[in-house]
Order: sequence, then C-alpha cells, then structure tokens
Amino acid sequence: MDEKEISGLKRQMSDADFIETHISWLFLTADTVYKIKRPVKFTFLDFSALGKRRFFCEEEVRLNRRLAPEIYLGVVPVVKRGGGIFFEGEGEALDYAVKMKRLPEEKKMDRLLEKNEVSVADVEGIARIIADFHSRIDTIHDVRYSSPEIVKRQVDDLALHRDTIEKACGMGALVDFSFERTDAFMAEHRDWFAERQKKGRIKDCHGDLHSANIFLADKTYIFDCIEFSEEFRFIDTSSEIAFMAMDLDAFGKEKLAKAFVKKYVELSGDEELLFLLDYYKCYRANVRAKIAAIEYSQKPNEDSKKKIVKYCSLMEGYAKKL
Repeated sequence: MDEKEISGLKRQMSDADFIETHISWLFLTADTVYKIKRPVKFTFLDFSALGKRRFFCEEEVRLNRRLAPEIYLGVVPVVKRGGGIFFEGEGEALDYAVKMKRLPEEKKMDRLLEKNEVSVADVEGIARIIADFHSRIDTIHDVRYSSPEIVKRQVDDLALHRDTIEKACGMGALVDFSFERTDAFMAEHRDWFAERQKKGRIKDCHGDLHSANIFLADKTYIFDCIEFSEEFRFIDTSSEIAFMAMDLDAFGKEKLAKAFVKKYVELSGDEELLFLLDYYKCYRANVRAKIAAIEYSQKPNEDSKKKIVKYCSLMEGYAKKL
C-alpha cells in the first residue's frame, strides 16, 4: 500500500487510533490492532515487495506466538471493495496485516515506567519469563550468527546515520567515539564472542526486548519480536538482556535494571554475560539512536531529536566503561 491508500483507509476508519512508525502503519480499534508493514527497504530489512510483506506478517505471528499466543490472532488481507479499502473480507488484496488483540494502552510498561508504577517484582517476573524462554528456544549452532564480524557490522550500521545525527543535534563526534571504544573492545576480546557460541549462548531470541513491547496487565505479555532478520534474532542472550537493562537505564531506573539482570543471571546461571553487558548495552543504545535517526530523516521532529540525544548520551556512557 502507498501513502495515498493509507490516507484513504484513515478517513474510512476515522474512529480508529492511528500510529505510524519507521516500518509500520497501525490501526487500533476498540479491541483489535491491525499492523501493516510499510513498503520500505533499509540495510536491516526489506519490505519493498508485497510477497515479502505477506511472508513477514506470517513470520511475525508465528514467532510472537512463542511468548504471546493470546495477542496474535493471524494474518488478514487488506482489500479493495466497492470503492473502499477494508481489513478482511472479499476483494482485491492490496496488502496484508497482522491482526492482534488490543490490550489497554495504560498497561504498557513504558507508560507505567513514566508514572513510577513498575516494581522490582515486575522486572524480576520479566526476567523469569525470559530465562524460561531462553531455556526452551532453539540454540543456534551456525557460527555466522553473533560472530565478531556480524556483531561489529551491526554496531557499525549506525555510521550510515551519522550525518542525520549530526544535523539533528550535533552528536556526530560522540558516534565516532563510541565506534572507537567498541572496536577496541571487540579487538581485545574477540575470543569471548566465539566462546559464547561454543557454550550454546546464541539463541533464537525475541530480539527487541524493551518496555514498549511489554504489557503489565492481568499477566505479563511480551510481544513484537524481530521477524524480519535472523541476524537480529539469532543473538547472544547477553544482548537480549542488555536491551531490557539499557531501556530501564533510559528511564532512569538503574535499580530496576540491576534487579532484572541479577534475577536473570540467578535463574539462568549465566554469570559470564556480565562481562559483555556494557558492550551490548552500548550496542542497544546505538540501535535505538539509529531508529530515532531514521524517524527524524523521514519526518524531522522534536520527539525523534530528543530520542537521538538520549540514546547517544547513553551510548557514550556505556562506551566509556569499555
């Protein structure tokens, strides 16, 4: 679907809430969410063709049912019928959407963090879910995944957005500094990354574990895992834990971050992940800065600019510890 068709669908579904991200369009009705993948192509994903968007919709449902089967209802067509555009039903399929159960927005963890309504017990509960998840999911034995070469390439991808970051908030030199420190750490400790692979710590993970992808409602729901890239999902469990810890740091909740990591280490027995934690925290702040930079390049705005500043500052702090 293109922007014109989305605009028509918005007018038609005027009662639905609409959210636009750098890779998705979401329509939220009273009890249902429809998520359409935007026809975009970046270094890290390709939704440019209809067939690819349908495939990744199906992958999103399959993979997210591992942790949130109650939320993911299926894949439905977006159809043109009688001069209008509709979700589901008969008609010419213009695109495809992931259909999800809508949960109360006020129970999203990022909103609760802003109101200081997340407890140590909450983050320990998340650690318990993730530790169990990591114990059950596939171990990735292919040495390409989470190898030093792949990890470095993922970290260095932010360089493509350095000019946007410099233009938005003048923090290009900070990006350069973080690369210097992560490169030096990788050069000195390459064997650690290879050893983690040998010990079975590379898993088919969630890949995008942060508070905006968690509901603390009648139970804890963890959703919206990475479906579009095995490289981003076949990762060291340390990288997964670092994302959640970094996100809690970003909300100024260092105590919760430490409690989350401590409980996960206790349950998993993986004390070695602590050695790589600041490296992966730096990488995860890098990822969030990159997403904010992409959003800013698509539509310059103050919110994206503030996110760039926040995550680049976090990235610098972690880099200094390496």
